[in-house]
Amino acid sequence: MTAVRDAIANGDLCPLNYVDHLLARIEELDQSIHSFVACDADRARDRARYLRDMRKRSDGHSSIGQLFGVPYAVKDIIDVKGYPTTAQSRIMPAGPAFTNAPVIDRLDASGGVCLGKLALYEFAIAGSPTFDLPWLPARNPWNLNYMAGGSSSGSGAALAAGLVPLTIGTDTGGSIRSPSMMNGVVGLKPTHGSLDMSGVFPLAPSMDTVGPMARSVTDVFEAFSAMTDMSAKGEDRIPERFTLGIVRHFHETDLPCDISVSHAIEKCVAVANSAGWAINDINLSPLRSFESAGRVTMIAEAFAIHKGWLLEKPDLYGVNAAEFLMSGAFISSEEYLRAQNIRRRLTQEIEDALEQHDALLTAVSTIPPCRIDDPDAMQRLAAASVRIPANVTGHPAVAIPTGLSGDGLPVGVQLIGRKHDERKLLRIAADMEQMLGFTSKHPYPNGRRR
Repeated sequence: MTAVRDAIANGDLCPLNYVDHLLARIEELDQSIHSFVACDADRARDRARYLRDMRKRSDGHSSIGQLFGVPYAVKDIIDVKGYPTTAQSRIMPAGPAFTNAPVIDRLDASGGVCLGKLALYEFAIAGSPTFDLPWLPARNPWNLNYMAGGSSSGSGAALAAGLVPLTIGTDTGGSIRSPSMMNGVVGLKPTHGSLDMSGVFPLAPSMDTVGPMARSVTDVFEAFSAMTDMSAKGEDRIPERFTLGIVRHFHETDLPCDISVSHAIEKCVAVANSAGWAINDINLSPLRSFESAGRVTMIAEAFAIHKGWLLEKPDLYGVNAAEFLMSGAFISSEEYLRAQNIRRRLTQEIEDALEQHDALLTAVSTIPPCRIDDPDAMQRLAAASVRIPANVTGHPAVAIPTGLSGDGLPVGVQLIGRKHDERKLLRIAADMEQMLGFTSKHPYPNGRRR
């Protein structure tokens, strides 16, 4: 992404030509991946043509934004003016959004080019993809028989296939980090509340976040910088050697992991050790404590949002969404308040751990991606998440790929950082990414299958 931006800024690449190239890839490849739900080619070309002419009128640098000429695509739960926001549900009205979500305004003000809207699980409810909706679920470009993760499934798949260099997803229980890991890309869940959520259809407001996904940490850093004033946040000086806390019990005893995941963790530990970083094993509350508090919060808040529709037209929901949302009717106010008290305690636990460490390292999922036609395997994968702690506590977390499983599917890890210090978190992730050396790999080199 940054290479594209620099080439456009230098006059070495025409933004219109690049958009045409991506539109051709989408037409060729997305018939089998199903990552896009809407793509307005004429609109994208008009925007690219406008930016091309703007650059010609400038001196080559003035008026050049941070994402000047960079195409992006958006999870279809975020408002983009002129596009319907379907949330991949029959419930949503069919008309187009009248305004952009503020995060989209930020991207456009920085010079971005919107290519369209991306697939997701219905209403961003994590779990498994379904086939009972008008939209086909996105598939994993590394192997089309496998799932792309969720709920920002199209956001991960489109990146991995090289259909677009930047996508925007949402994350309430891990929905940016899941498809990032499963498609071998990078995804940032920012600090809760650091980005304006207006124009993003809510799932659980006390946990909802919106964030960037790209093929490298550097690209994610640039996108997040454009989306928020990151220069005013974080420390002025970042050390070259870091102290990591490894939460081993999450993937070793709380939720025992596949060997490919343990190899990914140990690979990160090995490269960090070789770089002179300090590595400490740390203990937090059991993963089930985070999972219980997060699930109660998410279900209760989602039910409150959907209660009217559930009473009026429950038959329009897909089976997975309906089951999840209806379970909220059985959560009492006492149970919800108890979950919030637990969240405060767990938040303090992570705050205390981060006083002694620059970041915490955990698995993203304890098992790699599974086949999309195996319901039992998809249920096991949905239960294998190690992502919800950062949603429960509101801390930023970034997923980075580490390599491939024995089946040739991506695996990865996540780093959890201090609140409102995404700059330092992404610096740690970028250093680890460089040492791991995976992000140069691609399932479609030169536009063809591996």
